[in-house]
Amino acid sequence: MSIRTDSNILILFSALLLSMFVGVFPANAFMGKSKIAPLNSEVHTPKEIFESKTDLIKVMPLNDKSLAYHIRLPKGWIQLNSDVIDGNSATGILRQISAYTSPPRIERRSVFRVSMIDLDSLITVDDWFISYMLEMGFSIEGMKIKSPRLVVAQYTVFEDGEPYAVRAVVTQTGSRIVLAEYLVHQDVYQAERDEQIWAMTGFALDDPVNKLPVAMKTFNFVDIAKFDYPSNWVIQAPVITDITRMEASVLNGKNLKQDEITSSNNELLGRIDVSLVSKDQGLTLTDEINLLKEGLRNRKYKLGKYIENVEEKDINHLITSSRIDVYEVEGVSKKLAGYEYWVGVLESKTRYYLVRLTTVSRGENFKTWAENVETYKTLLRSLGPASIVTDDDPLAPR
Repeated sequence: MSIRTDSNILILFSALLLSMFVGVFPANAFMGKSKIAPLNSEVHTPKEIFESKTDLIKVMPLNDKSLAYHIRLPKGWIQLNSDVIDGNSATGILRQISAYTSPPRIERRSVFRVSMIDLDSLITVDDWFISYMLEMGFSIEGMKIKSPRLVVAQYTVFEDGEPYAVRAVVTQTGSRIVLAEYLVHQDVYQAERDEQIWAMTGFALDDPVNKLPVAMKTFNFVDIAKFDYPSNWVIQAPVITDITRMEASVLNGKNLKQDEITSSNNELLGRIDVSLVSKDQGLTLTDEINLLKEGLRNRKYKLGKYIENVEEKDINHLITSSRIDVYEVEGVSKKLAGYEYWVGVLESKTRYYLVRLTTVSRGENFKTWAENVETYKTLLRSLGPASIVTDDDPLAPR
């Protein structure tokens, strides 16, 4: 893993961009993650006591190894023969694949259930979970992001009009999100809280698939540089006639064909523009800012308020410095609300890489924003020389 810090020249680029386009003050953008409370995992029951009162459960839903899981549940819990939708069901539907319940009792029974959903886009597990909570109208009471592929959270749901405290583990296996939930009725929550926390602490998939959820393609700037993008996005690139400056764009076209995409109607579903600029042609930062300004003006946009600076990890090792800034974007001739413009500038020994994202804002449509941002970051992480031997490689023959 590598983290590229800002160079003086990139800080200057950002300062010039701010001074030419916007006033320097943060926008009141939706910052949901920063407002979510940390997860409370305090327990009073020792782990040994919990384990003595529970059984280790191992299950392989749908006879699929990638969905196999284990968890400790209180003794006497019963596996439910619930209707399970076939694993080949349509993408985008959350469906239950396994469930257990506590024994019959006067109080409402507790339930453990596992559901899954197939993905058709790049998105982090925490962003998927937040978008799911927003869609369902649930409030996250606490959340801990353990990794980009693992989240633990607490929230409340109503089942048959009754309130249940839910402890959830959200994880990813290949192209699937797996949501495991332990539901306890509010009337018995204090008595069973420790059991719930310990049980979900021990939940895990046995053999998750560690790969991207969608197929990827690679675009090459001849033999100089390359980047990866999802196969359900659409590439637009002019014929390269001059390697001093090369351009390419990818548009979010999951449900569109090439001839259905127009800059006026569909690019705001998500668009990433990549420019590769040689340093040895006397081009200046002001030149690049003017080109960015002209490009926005041609699309009838202008930059609005400054939102934030984003630090991205795992940049190509030949990138010596990088900086990403986020702005609101506004319309020039017509009102355009709820969009963001991300400007990434990467610097190598011989070139600048300018990578811009135009997307619906996080407050307007969080899921689409999250998908676009993760696609943008994946592209950034893959962006670099097209082969090992390049002008940017310090080991390349001279």
